[in-house]
Amino acid sequence: MDAIVGLNHWLDQIALRLEPGQRRELMRRLVQGLRVRHRDRIKQQRDPDGYRFIPRKRNQIGRIKRQGALFQNIGKQLKTEYSSDHAAVGFGGRTAVVARVHQEGKNIKPNRYAKPTQYPIRELVGFSKDDENWIQSEVQKFLLI
Repeated sequence: MDAIVGLNHWLDQIALRLEPGQRRELMRRLVQGLRVRHRDRIKQQRDPDGYRFIPRKRNQIGRIKRQGALFQNIGKQLKTEYSSDHAAVGFGGRTAVVARVHQEGKNIKPNRYAKPTQYPIRELVGFSKDDENWIQSEVQKFLLI
């Protein structure tokens, strides 16, 4: 979280020197780039730190309960929101509920008849050091234009 606070402070100082239209354009570029970066990382089954997601549990026979990788199409459902004052990348609707369960490693009941299940933490959205460096380079490119 310290990295995000530092990045916010750095961006706030730059934002004070830009017009609202310029800030909105910068936010649009950043949020679209981050959406693509998050989508690609989720598709590769990696968290922001580069570690692989914890795989699904196996059933009693030893097979994985569902075939295929986790979150196969969830990256396509990333939503972006931006204005001259803020930018956000995340999920909406039912996808947001599923993402929050995995992001925070919650203990929930998958349906009303099932026993509560503890889900392991699989961080879908977050900043890596590489993302911070990318943001800094994009801001520098924007300021040079």
